Amino acid sequence: AVLAETAEYLGAGFADLINLFQPERILVGGWAGLQLGTRFLETVSGYAREYALTHPASRTGIGLGTLGPEAVTVGAALLPLVDFFAQGGRRPESKPPIPAPAWQSALQDRVSP
Repeated sequence: AVLAETAEYLGAGFADLINLFQPERILVGGWAGLQLGTRFLETVSGYAREYALTHPASRTGIGLGTLGPEAVTVGAALLPLVDFFAQGGRRPESKPPIPAPAWQSALQDRVSP
């Protein structure tokens, strides 16, 4: 009964996502998705289509992710690489430090013990 209720709540949440963002596809992944997805995906999809608006729901597919339980970790590990390649594969150029004005240096010398 708990899993059936959870499937309904998940379907209602998917319906909210469908109504707000109108995605082409929703993928269920991670360890929970892999463990429970094959058994409850049809039920969750049914609730999502029932609670969502008809037009966006007809254009959205709901399925299981295929990247495995480490998908979030792999995605997070790729973020620095994506940023690096977005900059053309170069590190940002560092600007030479600007020396402090003479009055500021003199004031720091007087204040420092």
